[in-house]
Order: sequence, then structure tokens, then C-alpha cells
Amino acid sequence: MATRAIFALSLPAAAPALRVHDAGRAEANTTKTRAGNCDCLSWADVYYTDKAWCGRANELYFLSKNGFSASYAATEPITGLPHKVCADFFKNFADASCLNIDLYPFPEDEKSGKQWCYVSNDCADLNGGGYATNAEGFAQSSWHNLQTASFQQWKICDPAEANTEAMMAKPVPTVVALGKASDVPLSRLLRLSYPAVNISWGQAKFLWDAINDEYDENRTIAEMVDAVPPVSGWGSAIEEAHARLREIAKSEQGTVLDSAGHGDNFHVVQGRAAYSVTRIPLGNMAYLSGHFSKEYEVTCLVGCAEPEARDTVDLDTM
Repeated sequence: MATRAIFALSLPAAAPALRVHDAGRAEANTTKTRAGNCDCLSWADVYYTDKAWCGRANELYFLSKNGFSASYAATEPITGLPHKVCADFFKNFADASCLNIDLYPFPEDEKSGKQWCYVSNDCADLNGGGYATNAEGFAQSSWHNLQTASFQQWKICDPAEANTEAMMAKPVPTVVALGKASDVPLSRLLRLSYPAVNISWGQAKFLWDAINDEYDENRTIAEMVDAVPPVSGWGSAIEEAHARLREIAKSEQGTVLDSAGHGDNFHVVQGRAAYSVTRIPLGNMAYLSGHFSKEYEVTCLVGCAEPEARDTVDLDTM
């Protein structure tokens, strides 16, 4: 009788999961009747509690978009980029913000510029995201190299929402602080936080120096940019790149300026500010010791204005 009572009590809790699975292959998520909680879940918590397996949703999209099967991804503790993305970053990132679907958005596709996060399986407003599946469907996708599946639902984040959870909306110092708090690789976090353009810092440096030469506390960023004359006589490639960079500066959207080979040393611009992301000389020691956030330094190069910490308590000399 005790067993039957426990089973009966468990049915209400299981019902939402069954409804999710039944609707799992539907094209439109408007078929659901429950609103549910659509707030983003903490990345680290989702994996720690086995709600999802890293690599079975969008974590490795940068590989799967080129034909790589995430069902066979080597995400266990061995060397390789899938392991570094999953074990070093996603499983340690104790934050509930939306991140880029595509780590390397070159060339651009329908997922470029979109961010995602895991949500409760009760959430019905996935904005084009994916439904959870049951254990059988998850196993089938893995064993037979079918389309990958996840136990947990995920949504595509809407940056237009007033209470946006999108990481791309945050200032660079805030993103860096979140990375240090979770001790994750800062180079990976910045690439997963902001859109990227295939324009190098070498092409952008002159413009950012010129924008900051026009700095005035009474001017907006757009006014500073407009005060800099457009380049001319350097060829169409440079002129087109500078035209795009001017719009990026005006938008004040944090943006990754990519490096050769999409390496982990690159630059980030936001408004009139520019930052370098550089692996430290003792990067191997930082990585092997597990201090992933110390492997890369994020250094302000120009245009960074941060508040003076006058009220901060110095715990080291108390």
C-alpha cells in the first residue's frame, strides 16, 4: 500500500513532463496551455543536478553546424575543444544569463546573434527554442547519431524584453566580474557574450583613438563618432570596415573584434572603450591549476571610465 501511495503522489509531478514530451515535436510552442516559469536557469546548476548534459543542446553548435555530431562529442575530462567548452566553462558558470548560441559565428547563419539559456520544462514561451525529451528519446539520439536532444527545455532569449537576461546587454566590466566570480575562462565568456565581426583591432585602433580624442563629458558617443571624419583614399575594404565600426561604436553594443584563426587573443569594443583579451605568459600554469579565469587578462586600452571605489573596504589591511 505504501508503494501505491507513493506512486499515486508522484503522478501529478510527472504529468507536466509527460505533456512536454507529447508536444515535444510540435513546430509551434503556442500549442501549450501552461505559461510556466520561463526565467533562465543557472548553467552550473543545470549540469550539476543532471537536468541537462552539456553538448546535447546548443553548447557545441559551433561544431554541429558544420556536420559534427554532438552525440559523439568528447565532453568528458580529456583534451579537446568540446571538453574545454563544456567542462571548463559551461559546467562552472554559476549565472543565469543568456549566452550566444554560436561561439564562432563565421560565416553568419540563422543562429548568429541569438542567445539562449535553459528554462523550466513548464515554460511554454520558448521563442523558437527546443523542447525537452524523455530518457528514451535522449538515448536514441545518442546511440544512433540522430538529431541531438536534451532532458531540459531551452529558449531563445528576447533582447527586447525590459528585464532582459541577455549577456550581450551587460557592460564589459560586469561580464568580466561575472567570469571571475565563477572562475571561468574570460576569453570564452566574452565570445559567448557579445556579437563578433571579422574586423581586426589593427583596422579599428585608429578610429577608437580618434573617438577618444573627441571626448567631452557633454557629448554623446554618437556625437564623438560623428566628429571624426570618415576615412577616404585607403581602398573600399578599409572604408567599409570603418563605416561598420562607426556604427558599432554608436550602438554601444559590446562587440568582439576577431583575431586571425578565431584565436583566444582578441579585442572587445563597447562605445568609446576598447579592451584587449590576452593569454598570460603563465597561462598553462593557470589552466592546469584550475584557475581558469586567470588564464586570460582583460585590459582596458582606451576609453574606459570606471567609478572610483571610495567606499570599498580593504579587507587585507583591516
